[in-house]
Amino acid sequence: MKIIAVSDIHIPKNESSMPDLIRGINSSNADVLVLGGDIAPANDPALESFLRSISGFRGKKMYICGNHDLWTVPGSSSVTGSSIERFEKVLPDIYKKFGFHSLEEQPVVYKDVGFVGNIGWYDYSLARTYSPPFGTKFVRLDDNLKPTSMVVSWGDLNTEDWKRQAFLIKGLLGMTSTAGINDRDYIVGLGDDREFCDRMRDKLEEDISVIEDSVKKIVAVFHCVPFKEGLARDNTSAEICVRNAYAGSKYLGEVLYRHPKVRLALWGHVHKRQELMKGKIKCVNMSLDKNGKNPFELEI
Repeated sequence: MKIIAVSDIHIPKNESSMPDLIRGINSSNADVLVLGGDIAPANDPALESFLRSISGFRGKKMYICGNHDLWTVPGSSSVTGSSIERFEKVLPDIYKKFGFHSLEEQPVVYKDVGFVGNIGWYDYSLARTYSPPFGTKFVRLDDNLKPTSMVVSWGDLNTEDWKRQAFLIKGLLGMTSTAGINDRDYIVGLGDDREFCDRMRDKLEEDISVIEDSVKKIVAVFHCVPFKEGLARDNTSAEICVRNAYAGSKYLGEVLYRHPKVRLALWGHVHKRQELMKGKIKCVNMSLDKNGKNPFELEI
């Protein structure tokens, strides 16, 4: 079976590359197309326009959400409501109009291959995979993201710090820089990160158990990273080490290990195209390539 997969298109950021990407998808003879999230910003017209433009693809079409797909703009007349509403209702309705199956809702068996997946999310379990430069300190923030008088080391950062999703980094020369993720400003109503990630992990386990007796192989699709090897590894950057906390969850990967029919795992989010093996599982970061035009082509 031939699969083409792409994530992190981030329209309109890569608008100039869209004609080549669209042509590549529409002209593909692949059996399955997988869209792995972060396709368009938080407005329906941009997403619908792209999905309409790839209607020439004739194979099976599947998708999962990305974190940016769940962004809302508080106070906006066009992108209101909550992220959970976008996740459970708005996006599924849009994708179904264009013939896409939501792996978030239920798994798919196509020929003798099973497809499972969901956004994945992050639970800070990958937070300390890599460490920033020796001596890096952090000025602890309060719940309003204001600096306190407390300065802590990397090892002293705790769950409450990770929950704030914002950091003030103090370098060796005393200068400060900021790090974190923008989800804190645009994700609304999704709840506690760890609880939502646990929900996605449990759903993954359930979906695999539903199909594994009826298929020969299983493809697992996430937006976030299920293995530490998929993280950015630049140990010279405290900012990157901080962002790794919000890349994914090691517990997603542990679910895959428990099911030997899982032979392919796809993800995006960290914008680093990559292929590696984890035991018998071929792992691929399907983020849009640096040329901005080629979907990943895979065989299983």
